[in-house]
Parts: sequence; structure tokens; C-alpha cells
Amino acid sequence: MTVSANKFSRLLKSWRAKSKVSQLELSLRCNVSQKHISFVELERTTPSKALVMDFCEALGIPLRDRNTLLLAAGYAPEYSESKLTGPELVAIDHALKMILEQQEPFPAMVLDRMFNVVRANHGALELQTLLFGVEQPSELPAIATNLLRGLFYPEGYRDSISNWVEIAPYFLRQLQDEIFAYHEPYELQKLLQELQTCDGVPEDWKQYQPEQLQAPILTIDIKKDDIELSLFSTIATLGTPFDITTQEMRIECYFPANEMTRQYFAAKEVSSSIV
Repeated sequence: MTVSANKFSRLLKSWRAKSKVSQLELSLRCNVSQKHISFVELERTTPSKALVMDFCEALGIPLRDRNTLLLAAGYAPEYSESKLTGPELVAIDHALKMILEQQEPFPAMVLDRMFNVVRANHGALELQTLLFGVEQPSELPAIATNLLRGLFYPEGYRDSISNWVEIAPYFLRQLQDEIFAYHEPYELQKLLQELQTCDGVPEDWKQYQPEQLQAPILTIDIKKDDIELSLFSTIATLGTPFDITTQEMRIECYFPANEMTRQYFAAKEVSSSIV
């Protein structure tokens, strides 16, 4: 028995348990015998690379963790993690810019799995400058680069969110869902602990409660000085990704929940075009 085989066996069992898939169900999904899967998990046989890939597909394992399983089984990683500005993702980068431009004058941003803002359109920058109380995007503080830190930190903009106690637990659960999707999400877990220990975060928010029902549409209600806005968001991901970067990014677009909010951003667009 090799250390690699032992690790692969443990990982496969862990992913089956997380996905609530039995050996029999996995064997049917992968078109192999249950006995063969049992031998793999007992470390009596080494799976082929093709079978490892079948396991990953059948269990819906994220690309980052698929590389981990491949390495544990003794194979080279299959999926790259390219930079968005790299030549491999030129077409993707162009598509993201088109989406952000089409969303104007309303906010839109591209986020990575850590909720870092990778791209933002003018509407999103306008919203951030309002929330952080600065004149120009260049004056935004460092925490503005992370959506969750800006929302949870006392020095962020949570005092400008009139329904913060309603939306903050939702974002915590969204982060917990991300953690659940990965096998060893150390960075995500660290971010969750960081947010949970922020001043003003109640103790009962620290428990993962996926069974709680959400309202049909959860709005973000903003009250800053004499400005009142209400927005709701949609989240889009890239289809059939074969790169870790593209799988983990999401495009979040915000839409006005009332006429006052629509007029606010429309006026900003007119002002910008005049300048």
C-alpha cells in the first residue's frame, strides 16, 4: 500500500459521503462493478486515470479538487488555473467585459471563489463610492476589493445597509455553501472565521443552517445620507468550464427593485455621458 493510494481511498470515501452516494450508486453512474469500487476504496487496486475522472464527474467534484484526486492516484493534474489576463482566457475576459458593459448603468462585478472583486463596471464603482463615502474609486479602502469584508467589517458599509441583519446571514450561508463544495477549503474557512468574529455578528449566525428558507427575492436596501436605494442581484457562472479560474468565478449583476433606484443610476449614467 502506498501513501498515495491511501490518500486517494480516503478522498473518494469522503466525497461519496459528502455527496450521499453509495458504492452501488457510484458503480451505476460510472458503469463499473460495485466490487471494483470496493477494491479501490480498500486499496486493493489502483484506478485508471479514466476511472478517476469518471468518479469526479459522477460526484460533481470541483476542478480544483479533481486535480487533488488525480495527484493522490498518482496522475498528473488535468486542469490548469489560468490568469484572467492571460492569453488562454482572452475570449473569456472579452465576454466578461461585454457583460459588465451591457449591465450599465446598473452595478455588475466579477467575483472569484473568495468573493474578491476581479472586475467591476462603472455602476458598481459608483455604488462602492457611495457606500464607502468617497469621491473617486481610487479613494476606496483596501477592504472594498472583497465583497464580504466590505459588508461585514465595522469600517465597511454595513451601517449603510438598512436590512443588514437580514442579508448578512444569507451571505454567511453562501460562503458556507462554497466551503461545503470543496474538500479542503482552508482559505474559505479562514475567511468565514474572520467574518464570524467581526464585532456585531451574533453567535447564532455561526451555525450552518441550510434548511432555512429564503424569501423569493432578497433585496439589499441602502440608506446613505438622503439617498435610499433597493437592489436585488442575479448570479451567473460560465458554462462547461475546463479551467479552475473560469469554474470558480461568478458574475453578479444588480438590478433596481424600485423606480427610485432605477432613476438614481439612470441619472448617474446621463451625468457620466455629459462629462
